[in-house]
Amino acid sequence: MLFHQIKNNAFIKRLKLLQRQLFIISLFTFSYAHADWKGDVGYTKLSNELGLLLPDGSGIPVCHVEAAVTVNEESTWMPDPDNSAFSEKTLTDMTGAPDGAYSSHATSVGRLLYGTSTSMAPGVTDILLYYAGHWMQNGYLLYGYSYQPFTSDCRLANHSWVGGYTDPAEGTSELLRRIDWAIDRDEYIQTVGINNNTSSTRPLLAAAFNVIPVGRTDGMHSRLTSAVDEIYTGGRNLPDIVAPQTTTSGATPMIGSAALLLMDKGHNDTALSTDPVMQYKTTRAGKVVYNAERVETIRAALMAGADRFTVNSSSADIKDYRLKEENRTANSLDARYGAGQVNIYNSYHIIAAGEQNSIEDGGVQVSGFTGFDYDPSFGGLNSSNSTATYVIQPDSDHNLLTAALVWHIKIDGGTQYNFNDTATLYNLDMELYDQTTDETIAVSASSGTNSEHIWVSLAPGHTYILKVKRATEQAAFVWDYGLAWRLEKDTDLDMIPDEQDNCPKTANRSQLDSDEDGYGNMCDCDLDNNDRVGAGDYWRWRLFSTINPSSAMWNADVDFNGNGVADSGDYAIFMSRYLQTAPYE
Repeated sequence: MLFHQIKNNAFIKRLKLLQRQLFIISLFTFSYAHADWKGDVGYTKLSNELGLLLPDGSGIPVCHVEAAVTVNEESTWMPDPDNSAFSEKTLTDMTGAPDGAYSSHATSVGRLLYGTSTSMAPGVTDILLYYAGHWMQNGYLLYGYSYQPFTSDCRLANHSWVGGYTDPAEGTSELLRRIDWAIDRDEYIQTVGINNNTSSTRPLLAAAFNVIPVGRTDGMHSRLTSAVDEIYTGGRNLPDIVAPQTTTSGATPMIGSAALLLMDKGHNDTALSTDPVMQYKTTRAGKVVYNAERVETIRAALMAGADRFTVNSSSADIKDYRLKEENRTANSLDARYGAGQVNIYNSYHIIAAGEQNSIEDGGVQVSGFTGFDYDPSFGGLNSSNSTATYVIQPDSDHNLLTAALVWHIKIDGGTQYNFNDTATLYNLDMELYDQTTDETIAVSASSGTNSEHIWVSLAPGHTYILKVKRATEQAAFVWDYGLAWRLEKDTDLDMIPDEQDNCPKTANRSQLDSDEDGYGNMCDCDLDNNDRVGAGDYWRWRLFSTINPSSAMWNADVDFNGNGVADSGDYAIFMSRYLQTAPYE
């Protein structure tokens, strides 16, 4: 086995090199929120709908990578195996931690990633534990060596630790290219936490293209990559997606467990993968991976399924997604929240709807309201397949489109004994065309990134063409991508799905809106804009509701049910929101 050919003195030499080039920062110890986060991310709704058919990650090996902490003067990265959340699970230490010394940080991460009743993947039973430095060196990535990374039985690795690199970023380019190659070659998902502050601090693994960088719903995390080289440039936006936790240490395994649930569904329902040329691939470890569980598919489904407005019980809320110019990224996301807050109910139904191939690949003439496609050979010989077309026909119950296009950076990889890190970042665009009115209504055409997104309200009864295209300046190529989409109901066209609005809707309600949050959300009872509903809002409601109660325009701020007056129905709505929050300012 290749591992045995690496001598101990070589390992020590390489580890010292790594320590000089990189600094590893453990995220703060945390305790996960005890409020109903499962309800906030759609897990409770999905569980109630599916019952015993709910996927749980069974049979998927997981790698849990941690920074070391000091416990009783011992350095450890191991969760406590006696924690009730790990009953009947096998926790295997791959690095060599001391017996009896356990990390509370690792324990909390493990509970959210694969805990029996504390995660969305309770069926995971086989967990491999690594110290981060060892995992990057001769535990897996073989950073600093000429060999390709080792094979791994794991399909997902979680990184709730933050690494940074020194300036200049000596050696970091190789590390990032190794992890990007491993993700693409072996369909090996990497969920990566980013810093718990809004400054850019030279993030390590989060600077890779093919990982899933994770933030918090309150937006209190780093948002940009720093420059490494001409390919891994600075200024790329982070994160991809957020979760309702107060640290990225907690948010990251929450996204990891959501990905495991989706992978379980995609692997065990083989009928979901229908590409006419390729329905699966085999990893170097001999694992069969179907299109519905590929990294690009899972990442796209998570992003297309995310909520861009939230009504949380466990965390802060997203209320002004992309409202201000300063928060709009070039690939049509929000610089603070990425695609939004994870919603496993939505993402599950994207996967469960099955692969729906483009017209060019012999797909259906009209795509479903929800679905995905994995195209293994976009571009084609002599650019014969440089545009992929999907037909969307919205109705009154499905008119708000969210679509995510994801592809990987290409790393050559070389051979087993001679890794080649030559990198090529292809450039794809996404476009939405209204065939009924003969006009292009949305385009996502950024550069230097590997995802594009469209989010727009559609006119029921119109026919739309969603296109994946090779960027005009991009030379011909053959590569793969994952595309996911969903349509939901937005009766008043305020970009807030009816389910998040939580109010009765009318088509002309925008005439009555106060525009407090910029989208005309009549369910926002925060009348004094202090980001909480409290006693001050109650007295403002009383004031507005007693002044000329028949005047719809005057009472727009408190006409929550949209019937034109401030009445008992509005009071009931206000009090239901008021009682769910802290009652005093």
